[in-house]
Amino acid sequence: MRLDKLTQKSQEALQEAQTRAVAAGHPELLPEHLLAALLEQEGGIVPSLLGKAGVDGERLTSLLGKELDRLPRVQGGADAVLSRRLRKVI
Repeated sequence: MRLDKLTQKSQEALQEAQTRAVAAGHPELLPEHLLAALLEQEGGIVPSLLGKAGVDGERLTSLLGKELDRLPRVQGGADAVLSRRLRKVI
């Protein structure tokens, strides 16, 4: 997978998603991590697009946070590996 072929904003979002997963102790980088990063990305278009589609961004962020809190955690500080689901998304 050639992540260097993605836009700068996409690469930044993936890096932020990785940072979030590691900070939370999650062993896998999931689509949920990426969505959380995209929702809070400064200058990103995702919140605007979701708003135009009628999605309540604050509610989505809240529900997403609850889902991420339910994920298993590990200790050790290793990088989270790209999950199969996130590979499909990308």
